[in-house]
Amino acid sequence: MRALPRFFPLALLVLPALACDAGGGGPSTTCTTSADCDSPRVCVDGRCELPTEADAGPERDGGPGVDAGPPRELLGIRVEPATASLEAPAGTTPTQTFSVIGSFDDGSEAPVVAPRFQLDARTIGDVDEASGVFTANGTIGGVATLTAAVDSAAGELTATATVEVTLVRELVAPGAPADAADRFATPADDASRAAGVVYPLDGVVMPQNVYPADVQWTRGAEGDLFRVRLEKPHARVTAYVLHGGAGFGNHWLVEETAWRAVAQTDPDDAATLSVDRWIAASSEAVAGAPIELTFARAALTGSVYYWDIQRGRIVRIDDGTATPEEFMPTPPVDSFSSPGPCVGCHTVSNSGRYMAGRLGGGENIGAVFDLTTDLTSDPPPTVYPLQRGDFNMGAPTSARWWFSSWSPDDTRMVLSVTEGLAGQAGRMAFMDPISGASIGVTGTLPTNATHPAWSPDGTQIAYVANANNWGGAFTDADIATIDVTGPDALGASRVIHDGATLAGSSPAGTADSYPTWTPDSARIAFAHGSGARSEDQQSALYIMARTGAGVVRLDAANGGGTTNFQPRFSPFDQGGYFWLSFLSRRDYGNAEVGTAGAGLQQIWVTAIRKDAPAGSDPSSVPYWLPGQRTTSRNISAYWAPRPCREDGESCSVGSECCGGDCRPGEDGALVCSPPPPERCREESETCSTTADCCEGLECFGRVCVRPPG
Repeated sequence: MRALPRFFPLALLVLPALACDAGGGGPSTTCTTSADCDSPRVCVDGRCELPTEADAGPERDGGPGVDAGPPRELLGIRVEPATASLEAPAGTTPTQTFSVIGSFDDGSEAPVVAPRFQLDARTIGDVDEASGVFTANGTIGGVATLTAAVDSAAGELTATATVEVTLVRELVAPGAPADAADRFATPADDASRAAGVVYPLDGVVMPQNVYPADVQWTRGAEGDLFRVRLEKPHARVTAYVLHGGAGFGNHWLVEETAWRAVAQTDPDDAATLSVDRWIAASSEAVAGAPIELTFARAALTGSVYYWDIQRGRIVRIDDGTATPEEFMPTPPVDSFSSPGPCVGCHTVSNSGRYMAGRLGGGENIGAVFDLTTDLTSDPPPTVYPLQRGDFNMGAPTSARWWFSSWSPDDTRMVLSVTEGLAGQAGRMAFMDPISGASIGVTGTLPTNATHPAWSPDGTQIAYVANANNWGGAFTDADIATIDVTGPDALGASRVIHDGATLAGSSPAGTADSYPTWTPDSARIAFAHGSGARSEDQQSALYIMARTGAGVVRLDAANGGGTTNFQPRFSPFDQGGYFWLSFLSRRDYGNAEVGTAGAGLQQIWVTAIRKDAPAGSDPSSVPYWLPGQRTTSRNISAYWAPRPCREDGESCSVGSECCGGDCRPGEDGALVCSPPPPERCREESETCSTTADCCEGLECFGRVCVRPPG
């Protein structure tokens, strides 16, 4: 029994602990409220337990959504950190964890249990709703607002924080030295030795999905090193490029993912581009003057069709690419005596389904092609059979024309024809483009008329009137319109612009040419100058109301030059702009990889502001259409939706269909159909509606695209 006292003190130490667990708010102790439990335990179903997300509620602690403790009221919350700045080098997706701190009526602060997190814009990344972990996507930079919410006795409490992501891309071209960055530590200002950027043009406006620019400059020698920087507030691209000698070309094609990052980041901010030069001969760095680029919140989809004159072919460039496609390499000849295949003076239907073109060789036979079919055979199929004739069989009986335009529904074409009108611009005629048959109209078709352009709303046709020569060679002409009052019915015509009124403008001349309608049919752009021929005349671009009022010279698009011709609006209304293609003999870039000094017509695109004040120039500094041959003369650009067949139309293969699926319809015949849900259309694939596209994409211009950010 004497041994017992040795263990008695130990028993006394244990018993109080057991007593505390049993009735002092420890684990598994019964309770009525969380105040009965030891912190950090809370009262859960009458037992003191460690808190979980499910423990937030009016019966816990002293306030919902907070850690256990004495009864107290949650007055407010804040997010930590209040501001987070992340850098995302290429290929990384950095993270940031946010937490919520609560403020109570007793003056204390503590972490909040089970807050909810949301992000106002998910373009730069996403946040886990429960954990508060933000993850950047590494593709787009910018700023977003994070909001945390917690339930309290007084209702929902919220607090915000700011998260910003800056994309950082550093690219070192082959051959550039490892210490390239060090050589540009203190560049000097010396305009006479700086790399002079000649493309892109300063102040240019581009859509976000334009193909990357080929940055070009004018000074450089073998061994020189160039630092190309493209920057926005939350995107920085730096490239080091070595002049390797012959064939270098003083240029750098911006790497595509870096270009896309800048284009989509900070969409309301202009980007700056600069090219600094490290001169090998003197081991000096010279700073380059920065230029500005603006990327509109626009994704111009579809395809551009233009005439490569040297090849005698119409080629196609799809949006966002720089690869011209010779989709019809051997067009049909226009007569059996024709010297060879050629097609030009083309137009594309409003749906993008059909193309009409005038065949070369002297007979001016016109043909219509279905752009959803394979046109690579020799000769390619035409929508209606061609009756070409020869010296023994007589004149061709197929329709012949110089210029044409499509009705909005693709069921009619208005033509400029020349039979029996030697020395005149021609007369207007209607044709069924599917059968090739001439169509009679109610009303009077204009004579001495060329360059027809049917308005998108279908109510008028604009054309060149009173021309003093045939459709390509006149040097005096006006712009007129004629009303379309119903199916194959015409009303009154009137001259809305007299070419002579701009005789004193720059360039001088009295010839109006190539009217084109804005997509809303409210305005008409046209060219004016000494004549309509783009290879040897002078011309500038103008815009006016459909009534002819408010004529404005498009100075930004013209760029101070007088060699701008053939304006043509795309069908797209994006980013607060209409988009106008035109051709120009101005220099593109430098002489090494561009067209400087060559005087070749190339296709450019200018953004036309929809909200420009009356009387002001709505145009923007243009960009060169990527993908053109810089050794050719390229004219007659038509921008149209991607060619595809609508749901319900007959088909033979899925590639013909907008939805990408060709399967039997109710009668067993193959028809274009929406894709099954498990086979949604990916980015850049054709579509009939947004329902055809995969999640996060929209169907615009018959193409699945990501909404501009």
